[in-house]
Amino acid sequence: MNNPLGIIAQDLQNLERRFSATLPANCTVADELDLDLEKVRIYMERRDIKNYISSMRTAVKRASSIISNMLQFSRQSDASHQLVNLNEVIEQAIKLASNDYDLKKKYDFKHIAIMRDMDETLPAIPISVTEIQQVYINLLKNAAQAMFDANVKNPTVIIKTFQEKYYAVVQISDNGPGMNEDVLNKIFDPFFTTKDVGLGTGLGLSVSYTIITKNHGGEITASSSPGGGACFTIRLPIPS
Repeated sequence: MNNPLGIIAQDLQNLERRFSATLPANCTVADELDLDLEKVRIYMERRDIKNYISSMRTAVKRASSIISNMLQFSRQSDASHQLVNLNEVIEQAIKLASNDYDLKKKYDFKHIAIMRDMDETLPAIPISVTEIQQVYINLLKNAAQAMFDANVKNPTVIIKTFQEKYYAVVQISDNGPGMNEDVLNKIFDPFFTTKDVGLGTGLGLSVSYTIITKNHGGEITASSSPGGGACFTIRLPIPS
């Protein structure tokens, strides 16, 4: 599927180049046909053709992103696991999220208060750092968008870690608009999304679910109510 998408992306780029008045080959053919490329450019602007091309390029990128997420969702992880401190992984994920272009541009992540309640005695556990970071970043992105869309005053994310019997537990909660029971029952389903068309693939949480449950033998659950924010709880087994 990526191969035809690559062809479409390349042909769209070539299409834009074929209308450029700066390329000698275009000018030569235009002169032979007694064609004014400047008028062609004006025509394209008035008929919104460039925006159509731009929209198609965006759709290609979105399709490619969906395919990438589907691949990750469908296959078992081959990433190596290493013994690490979860608190440190969380801090790294927060830094990555704060520098994420979409988060800074769309949701103004720097204006979101991050409150921490970390258990410093939490034992190190074997995980794939990049995969667990992806889960945390997905949850941070979802919280940021939910609070932004609801125009929440003083948007806040609370991150808590603690040990619960044989599990290392991470809770990520927000003071966003929350979810009703119907949405809550579907959020880990592949392709389910509450976002507008073009803004979400519906795979972020399902990929996170696969990473936690299949790749790490853990659990991920969510609790929420309309107007009461949302809380995601991740339990990862502590080796005996």
